[in-house]
Amino acid sequence: MKNKFIGVNALLNAIKTIFSIIFPLITFPYISRVLGVENIGIYNFSTSVVSYFTLLAGLGINTYAIREGARYRNSKKEISEFCSEVFSINLISTLISYGILAVCLLFLPSLHDDALIILILSVSICFTTLGCEWVFNIYEEFGYITIRTILFQIISLILMFVFVKNKHSLIQYALITVLATSGANIINIFARKKFCDIRFCFGVKLKKHLFPILILFANSIAMTIYINSDVTILGLISGNYYVGLYSVATKVYTMLKSLLGALIVVSIPRLSSYLGAENKKQYIETSSIILNALITIAVPAMVGTFALSDEIVLILSGREYIAASMSLKILSVALVFSIFSWFYTSCVLVVNKQDKSVLKATTLAAVANIVMNVILIPYFNQNAAALTTALAELISAFVCYWYGRKYFHANLQKNDIISVLMGSFLILLICYLVRLCISSLCVSVVVSVVISMIIYGAVLVLFRNNSLKYILDFVKRK
Repeated sequence: MKNKFIGVNALLNAIKTIFSIIFPLITFPYISRVLGVENIGIYNFSTSVVSYFTLLAGLGINTYAIREGARYRNSKKEISEFCSEVFSINLISTLISYGILAVCLLFLPSLHDDALIILILSVSICFTTLGCEWVFNIYEEFGYITIRTILFQIISLILMFVFVKNKHSLIQYALITVLATSGANIINIFARKKFCDIRFCFGVKLKKHLFPILILFANSIAMTIYINSDVTILGLISGNYYVGLYSVATKVYTMLKSLLGALIVVSIPRLSSYLGAENKKQYIETSSIILNALITIAVPAMVGTFALSDEIVLILSGREYIAASMSLKILSVALVFSIFSWFYTSCVLVVNKQDKSVLKATTLAAVANIVMNVILIPYFNQNAAALTTALAELISAFVCYWYGRKYFHANLQKNDIISVLMGSFLILLICYLVRLCISSLCVSVVVSVVISMIIYGAVLVLFRNNSLKYILDFVKRK
């Protein structure tokens, strides 16, 4: 298989992520106003519940399949056998997940009021399993993934404005969001035949995959707990109103995290391939480029989000949600911790098969998050949930770095660090001055972003930032 240039893959995945950000930016202001705080809280609480069963159905299969499948992708026979075995395990875990969900909906009174929304959202679990998205990641088919994703986002956008009209349209909204994800997975069922032939199998061959998958599953459990426990505990202790407020901050945080993580996602199969071929030098060089690029982008994103948090909340959701501004400030700080943790988890520990180390890091972060949530949420509501998320991300980042330092040593240049810090300080100053000079909310944000990007770019050029030089060299070669 001919390797695609990793920068192009990152660009394609970034385009997909950008559209995933643009569409919520269009729909969320509309949805949050039409459905209201209470219904947004119900939707996000139901989503957090379904996420646990999505986790159970998925086990650790997505990460495992991408990491291990990259080693077989040059042989259709071997990749077909591998994918069939992994898919069979996934199908069994999905059936078990639905069985447990049914029991919970029947016997847990706290879920009865939201049972219909939970059931609708759970449909995506089935189609995620059948879609086998990991096949396309193994082959780095990010062009296909990008086009398909954007197509269904456009369809869902049209349906949303047509059918979601008032506070009684929550069910329609849930159905449309399921269609946006499930439709893409239906197409996957037919498109994946180009790469492999997947069939259900059952027997001894499945056992060799179970232990590493279960280790990754345990890691996924810990990860999901410390990502979603804040919403779940906030909903149980403080109620749907505060979940609705918090959802505004987490929406922005999640979108930015996904955009920044686009480079990490496309790197996993390539880095796994390098290590599989015992090309340690290429692995170190590529990982260093990725880390430098992440720092160059993530730090100014954190500063800009922190500085414009009030304006972002007002534009997205209106004055009714302004109490979410402080939560967004806190989560903006968590952004850098999260990206750093994500890099060391996916690009260092996972590709080096150090799954137990990842499990230790995420378990510690999850336990700390739950304890802090239970203690602080009764007093500080949504702001406590944001703070505990930031602290959990920090714990995870530190522990992942500690375990990963023997496999990868970061080579950060002094001029890169200075340029990022100097540029980020100027972003903070620019946002403050623009707010003083321009009263219009939207104009102020646009001017702040545009000037900040220009000034930050100029600082990178002035200090000869290596990430910028890498991008410019690639453009020249093309």
